[in-house]
Amino acid sequence: MTITGLPLPVPPPERGRDREGVIGHRSQDDPHPNPSLFKGRERTCAPGVAAAISLILFATSTLAAGNVAAGRQKALACQTCHGLDGLSKLPEAPNLAGQPEPFLINSLNDFRKGVRKNDMMSLVVQQLSDQDVADLAAFYAAIEVSLKAPK
Repeated sequence: MTITGLPLPVPPPERGRDREGVIGHRSQDDPHPNPSLFKGRERTCAPGVAAAISLILFATSTLAAGNVAAGRQKALACQTCHGLDGLSKLPEAPNLAGQPEPFLINSLNDFRKGVRKNDMMSLVVQQLSDQDVADLAAFYAAIEVSLKAPK
């Protein structure tokens, strides 16, 4: 049966009391108390696909690898607003300490491309190379942040 030419969705697998058998009854070949809803339909990843995925993940993690020590040197220019410790000195500047490295890279690249706009940041990031961005992100992401509960 179709509605406007589209097939109706398949109902979800039966669960609980609607499942075949009685609750608490286990068959001899299935010792698990909660049988899998997908029994017999398990899928595995082909070895070639798994290798390709792991290669892509490895390549992307090494491409953006920044140098923390180099990032610390480059962060000297950022300390006026964001502080050398990554804790903002100005109310309108965000804290960068402990932020995830990919987030920092994306944010800096967005400022470089003009996707994000800020008068100061738009001027500062134009002179940064891709390696500078990676180094700065690695430095600020490496700063450990600890929190205390308020008294």
